[in-house]
Amino acid sequence: MARVKICGNTDVGQVRMASEAGADCAGFVVEYPVDVPWNLSRDDARGLLAAVPPFMTAAVVTGGSAEHVLAVARALRPGIVQLHTDNPPDETAQIADCLAGDGMRLIRALRIDAATGLASGDLPDPVGAALVLQECGIAALLLDARTGSLPAGTGLALSREMARAVRDALRIPLILAGGLGPANVAAAVEAVRPFAVDVISGVESSRRVKDASLVSAFVRAAKGLPGPGQAPA
Repeated sequence: MARVKICGNTDVGQVRMASEAGADCAGFVVEYPVDVPWNLSRDDARGLLAAVPPFMTAAVVTGGSAEHVLAVARALRPGIVQLHTDNPPDETAQIADCLAGDGMRLIRALRIDAATGLASGDLPDPVGAALVLQECGIAALLLDARTGSLPAGTGLALSREMARAVRDALRIPLILAGGLGPANVAAAVEAVRPFAVDVISGVESSRRVKDASLVSAFVRAAKGLPGPGQAPA
């Protein structure tokens, strides 16, 4: 059964919504170096992380220099930090090592250009880039789509064949993001078999506004659970 991360939470009600739907992880975008709709300050994020209930994981999504990423992580102390910028492997390894020393784990995003299918960073081949990044001490690799205007949350899906090839090549968990929603996440899980799926815009009625029915439907579909009033298969 795939795990589910509901990302881009911006208020306590959204955290509660994700928890009640059965999500495994609540994600918070904090001081990301590009202007995105879900960005929070450390002070705003601190109160939201405190609202994450026991047995649900909190993840802070950030990026930029190693110094900035580590400063955000040490200020908030989440269980997981998601590095969502194209830091080179040596810097990714440095961040992962420093976080491990502080009791935190690093997820590294590998961003794929939605138009070309090429990976951001020095290695354009997604499989080759993934294999290099897995040697950096990261806990998991996250595949996400990017465009020229949005570094994440694009609503554009990745090639399932490419994603499956990356998953098959890795020995660490793969997290699938990019263009997922209640209508297509079950098929994506079936095709790729990721460890987890990650969603922002696919469960929003408008930017920054999560829809409870979409969040619930997404979690059920990702985990293969019956809908309300349906008997288990």
